[in-house]
Amino acid sequence: MKFKKESADEIVSILGDGVEFEGELCFTHGVRVDGSIRGKIRADACLVVGPKGRIDADVAIRRIAIHGEFHGTIHASDRVEILKEGKVYGELYTPCLLIEAGATFEGKCNMNDQKAAAASGTRNLSEAAGDVKSI
Repeated sequence: MKFKKESADEIVSILGDGVEFEGELCFTHGVRVDGSIRGKIRADACLVVGPKGRIDADVAIRRIAIHGEFHGTIHASDRVEILKEGKVYGELYTPCLLIEAGATFEGKCNMNDQKAAAASGTRNLSEAAGDVKSI
């Protein structure tokens, strides 16, 4: 019998329709949410919000794909995907953002270099102004 190693992108857990979770959720392999989560989510893995899924949280994740509804803040080190039936209300911090036609996004998105921002903490406006180069 051959065992395969699970990757961080592979969905190995499901929070089903009708399940409600409140608190802090941490995981190492992919999770799909068809229920609802309120609180904080922390993972270096993939999170999929299903069409019936609803999240109201502060999220630090590697990758997230949203088919359902999300309210809050997402810090994604790899990418954020908002699919055509997805609705996102809040702030996104990610190097890569994909929004399908028909999706809803209301909020703000920051696509600055995540590693630099994490290393230096938040930067003030005068430091950011120094990054602007005239043509």
